[in-house]
Amino acid sequence: QTWKERDYLIVFGIPSVDIDERRRRRYLQRTTCWQFPDVATRSNNFTGAMLVLYVLARHPSQGYEYSATLEKEAEECQDVITLSMNEGRVTTNKTIGRFGYWGLEAEVGMSRKSYFWFELALRLFPNTTYISKGDDDMFLRVPQFLADLRTLPRYGIYWGRIWSGVGPVQYEFMLGSCMTLSRDVVQQVVWCEALRRLVYLPFSEDRKRDYDGFSMFHEDMMVGHVLHLSKYKGLVYVIEKVCRFHNLHGSPTKRRVGKKSVMVHHIKEKEYMKLMHRFGNDTTPIAKNYSRLNNRIEFDC
Repeated sequence: QTWKERDYLIVFGIPSVDIDERRRRRYLQRTTCWQFPDVATRSNNFTGAMLVLYVLARHPSQGYEYSATLEKEAEECQDVITLSMNEGRVTTNKTIGRFGYWGLEAEVGMSRKSYFWFELALRLFPNTTYISKGDDDMFLRVPQFLADLRTLPRYGIYWGRIWSGVGPVQYEFMLGSCMTLSRDVVQQVVWCEALRRLVYLPFSEDRKRDYDGFSMFHEDMMVGHVLHLSKYKGLVYVIEKVCRFHNLHGSPTKRRVGKKSVMVHHIKEKEYMKLMHRFGNDTTPIAKNYSRLNNRIEFDC
């Protein structure tokens, strides 16, 4: 792939699924927010500050094989990474674009995919400063996001909409719809040997207690939990308010889209283009101010 030969400020991994609904979501992102300037795509020979890649596992509906449709998509778009792992089966009624829980096997699968993404990104992009994990049901105002990113420190960064973990261990984590880590912070996650051993094992209900030990029932909680366990002294929490990073439908951070919105999550298929029509011409924004106190940075509204 051409992108392996280039250096990027940030690489953005989006775990997705080899089914038609998710395929449409990938198409909608590619034709809207990934059309902003400075996004590296096949159409511009993968030049730009931000590269977006989709990360997939083998889905049960395809007999745990990659579909011919996905193979064609990967050949055409050249932005797909296929992992040597099986997708977890969904065991709940949660639907795409809605708040909820997919069931233990699917959620652990997402956590494993996210870990493998971080591990791959460190290896494939040795000169990249920041590594993100996002969702395919979100819209990102890339010019504003990159303008803000360029004002942040190059080390210690853990950026997103902050939430608190549940259970006996108290920790904070960034919601997985859009979380950005500097390279050194990603290393703290990937280099956790106990987590690595667990992630490399196939899913089993018998390992539920082990999954609980790293909060692997949600991939974003897993990252925050491992960083808490690492006691990494260089960690800087970069906190977004709900005015800028928010959901559009069905969750505690639901909010209407406004001029301050940067990352909008839990959107419907028809809303990608509406958001692009609203924000598509805003390609040279001014970076947002932020305040800093000790190891916490908070962007203004």
